Amino acid sequence: METPKQSTPNQPLLARLADKLLEAQQELDELALQFTLGKAEAKDKFEELKITFARQLQVVKAALNQAEVQTMANRLKTRVEDLELQLALGKSETKEIFEAQRKKILEALVRLENDLKQSLPASINLEELYHEIEKFKLKLEIIRLKFILKKFMVKDSFREKMKDARRNVSRLTDQASSKWKAGSEKLTDFKDEIQLAYKHLRKAIESF
Repeated sequence: METPKQSTPNQPLLARLADKLLEAQQELDELALQFTLGKAEAKDKFEELKITFARQLQVVKAALNQAEVQTMANRLKTRVEDLELQLALGKSETKEIFEAQRKKILEALVRLENDLKQSLPASINLEELYHEIEKFKLKLEIIRLKFILKKFMVKDSFREKMKDARRNVSRLTDQASSKWKAGSEKLTDFKDEIQLAYKHLRKAIESF
C-alpha cells in the first residue's frame, strides 16, 4: 500500500491538505483491513483511538495557552478538557458501554467544534486539528460497525468507493489550486473542498 508523503510546514497549504486527506484514507483502509483479517479487537482499537486523539488535544491546549485573547482561549480550553474527560473513561468491554461512551465523546466534540467556529482566536492555526477531528469521527464509525457486525468484511463496494475517494482528492486539489494560486493560505478558503473529500470517505465506510 502506498505510503503518503509526510507534510512539512514549508509546503504550500494545498499540498499539506492533500497529503492529510490521503493519509486519512490510508489509515481508514488499514483499520478496516485489520478488522477483516481478525488482527484487531474493536475495544482495543477504541482505546488506541482515544489515546491518540487525547494527545492531539494537548497540542491544542498548548496553542490556546499562547493565545493573545485569553478570554476566548479559556472558554475553548474548558471544552477541550471536557472532551479529554470523556476520552479518559474506562475501557469498553461491551458494545453497550462503547455506545454510551461514543455518544458522550461525540457530544463533547460537537460542543468543542461549535466553539472553535465561533471564538477561535485569529492568531491560532488549528489546521492539523481539523483533520484529526474528521479522521477520528470516521475511525469511530468503523469501530462502531465492528462492535455491531457479527462478521466484518471489506466488501468490493468499500474498495471501489475508497478508490473513488482517492480520485476525488486529486480532483478537489486541482479545483482548489486556483484558490492557492490566487494567494489563499487559509484553511477556511478550502473548507468546501475538504468537507467534500471527507464526505466521500464517509460514503465508503457506509458501504459496509
